[in-house]
Amino acid sequence: YEAATETVRLAGMRAGEVTVLLPIFTELRTSDFLDLWEANYPKYEDCAFDLHLYQCFGPYWNSKSVSGHMAAARERANLLRGMPMCCVSEWSAALPLAVAQDCSEEEFRVVCRKFAQLQLEAYETATHGWFFWTWKD
Repeated sequence: YEAATETVRLAGMRAGEVTVLLPIFTELRTSDFLDLWEANYPKYEDCAFDLHLYQCFGPYWNSKSVSGHMAAARERANLLRGMPMCCVSEWSAALPLAVAQDCSEEEFRVVCRKFAQLQLEAYETATHGWFFWTWKD
């Protein structure tokens, strides 16, 4: 990260004019990167952590109930408030298919809307905003 940040700065994109996004992707790695940030802050002036906060990949998310997914979406606001500078550069309203098993199609639409709304509320706390993932093959 130090070399990438230095390259950006040497290319004329000064701190205060351009924020460098430092990808950490998953929230599971935030404590490691916060330690790095605190130890080397002067090297990371006007840099922000780049998070990709999906709740649809892997066994951990597949095992959560609807209420578990909603609670996790709400709790993300606390995660983001605890970071010095951050951007949620990827997120979606996708949930694991297992969540839909006990829902009608209309009930699942309501769940997804509520899930998206809770994420929007949480991601508004990110210092450098958010991007909604809309890719479709």
